[in-house]
Order: sequence, then C-alpha cells, then structure tokens
Amino acid sequence: MPSIFLTHNIDQLDKPAVFKIFNRLMFSIEKLYTRNHLKLKGFRKRINSVKQVAYDSGGFSFLLGKIKQLPDPKVTVAIYKALGFREKDFLVQLDLPPQYYMGKEERLRLIYESAKNYHIMANELGSNVLGVVHGWDVEELKLSLELLRDPDKVALGTYFPVTKVYAHKYIGLGSFAVKTVLPEKTVATPSCLAESKTLFKSGSKIVATHSGSAEKVLQRVPKKVVYERLVTAFNLLRDYQVFCLGGSGPNTAHLIFFLGAKFIDGSSWRLAAKLWRIYVPHLGEFSVGVKRIAKRLNDKAIEVMKEYYYESPLKDVPFHEFLSKIRQNGTEAFILRALWNAYVMKVEEQIANQYSNDPDRYYKYLCRRWENSPWKRNLEFVVKRIKQPYVQTKLTVFIKKEG
Repeated sequence: MPSIFLTHNIDQLDKPAVFKIFNRLMFSIEKLYTRNHLKLKGFRKRINSVKQVAYDSGGFSFLLGKIKQLPDPKVTVAIYKALGFREKDFLVQLDLPPQYYMGKEERLRLIYESAKNYHIMANELGSNVLGVVHGWDVEELKLSLELLRDPDKVALGTYFPVTKVYAHKYIGLGSFAVKTVLPEKTVATPSCLAESKTLFKSGSKIVATHSGSAEKVLQRVPKKVVYERLVTAFNLLRDYQVFCLGGSGPNTAHLIFFLGAKFIDGSSWRLAAKLWRIYVPHLGEFSVGVKRIAKRLNDKAIEVMKEYYYESPLKDVPFHEFLSKIRQNGTEAFILRALWNAYVMKVEEQIANQYSNDPDRYYKYLCRRWENSPWKRNLEFVVKRIKQPYVQTKLTVFIKKEG
C-alpha cells in the first residue's frame, strides 16, 4: 500500500510535534554536516513512538547548491549511526544527482560515484541503505540500477524542484519563508520578507545574498523533460519497491503513486503553512493569507474540510475558531496550518490506498479530481507514455523535516 513519510525538521521536533501523531517521518541531515551531530546522538530514541523513520542524506541539496562540497560517505555513515535507526528504517545513500544540462561524461561520472558511495554505506549499515537511481535517459538509468547490484528497494528523485521558476529560501520558525518569483527585471523581496535581504536577477544565473557573495542559480529544466524521465524510470523500476524523493504536496503525491511508487516524502506541508496555504482533501491547495499565492479558500473547500476535521488531531479546537486562527499571523496560527496540512497528507495517502492495484479506478478518480486543473494535462502526459499504470499494494507518505 502507498505510504507517505512526512518530512520534518530534525532540530525543531516540537514545531509542530507531528512525531506524537504520525507514525512515519523523514528527516534531512543536511545541516548536520556543518554542525556537531553528536549533540543529536540517540535521536531515534526520542521519537520512539514513530513506527518508521527515513533519513535523507542531503544529496539533492548538493544539486541545488545548498551544500557546497559534498561530504565523504563515511561522514554520512557516522551521522546515521549517531542518530540511530531500527530494522525497518530507511537510510538514503549520499548521492550526487547529475544535472540535466551537464555533459554526458560528467553525468556518467556522477552516476558511478553515487554507486560507489552506496556500496560504501551499505557495507557499513546493511540493507537499511537505499540506493538512489539516477540518469536522464534509459541508458543512464539502466546503468545506475545495474551498478546498485539489484536491491529490492531503491530511491528515485522526482527533480520537480528544478522545473520551478522561483527560488525557495527556508527561514526558521518565527519569521517568514521566502518564495520569490524570478521576474524579467531585478527586484527586491516583498517588505514582509525584507529581513532576508535577497535580490534575484533573472536571465543570469547569479543571486546576490545578504553576505554579499554571489551564487549560481540552478538552471531551470523543462517540465516535459522531467516528466519524461520520471515515466521512463518507473517503467524500468516496475519490479522494485520505489521510495520517490521529492513527493512534495497532495497532487504530486497522487501522480507519483499512480506511476507506481510505494513510498514518498511529503515535504511541502510545513512550507505551505508558512506561506498561509491550506490543503483540502480531494481539492488541493488554497490560500488563507493576505497575498493570493493559491486559489482562495471557498465555501466548497470549507465544507470538505469540515467533513474531515473531527477525525483530525485538531478536533478539540472548535471548527469556527480554527478557521479564524489559520488566517492570522504568529506561531500558533502557523502550527495549526502545519498540523492540518500534515493531517491532510495522511488523508491523501488513505485515498491513494483505496485504489491499490486498481489503476483504472485510480485514473478515473484523478480525472474527476483534476477535471478543471492543470494537473489533468500532467496526468494525460504520463498515461500516454507509461507501459501500464501500476499502483502498489500499499502506499506510504513520509513527512519530511529539514535538518
């Protein structure tokens, strides 16, 4: 059955405390490469009630430029050992994702290096380690899989973030998350985000940061290319249990589950809450803030929310009070939005599991769900290219926390 691992922040467990509510979580160790990870020694015991945990090595952060120099895989091994893990937990290997615009030789070099890292880590940590399949065409994907030497479980990145025309900068709880569109001219961030002091300039690949340094911006990849790669990969990985990294929000999760993923990370629930966005089962994402980042929360969406509300972790808060507070500023309002979004991700997991091993019914459901949505085009695009839609018996979402 499909499963979602909610991605959470490894050093902000109580903001919000989803580990007390959900039984599958994912944590990124990206920040632990530059900090004393021994301070988090025995971390797994602190979340003893969580049934299954996944640790993300931060390889994609290297692709995005958030990690300047990729660590030694033995450092990743040391961090995983310090944090602790159980028999059924997932440890994503330290990988080097090749970029689409790289030359063929460079992409192949990174695929070989990633496979080498996988075997170093698997020798130390055993079958908990997930090898990541990389490549932008059939030849590269097959090579990557072959170099992993046929494990029964693999990880696969979606690369969805590299299709975006905006840049994300994550800011700690208590301030705001930045999501600045790259326009045709140089602009400053909105006044409410002024503390980041970040300027973006489109056309070039330079970002001027608060420190005065300049960094390269990842070159955008056409959506068609990313979706083509994803379908090609799932056609190749039909006989494997796939943990898809970069599952993000509800609609993305459904598309990936439809393609055949067994596990995904749900990584956008917290960021969406920071941006005053609310998830609604079956309907997608709505805006409750002053700025219209998504479609406005309407009466239909509120009715659907109410149907699910009294099964949620927030049921002790009167529904009308909840609706009022999620529109407000401050930590309490953020936590309410975040907990609700996390809950909806698990509801979407339950919806996906209703269609386990029944791709025809799942396809019809998604057509209804996305009847008036751009996601309908994405669905039709992948359906035309996939050999045979395949839905895993049980699907899981891991909620991801930044580290």
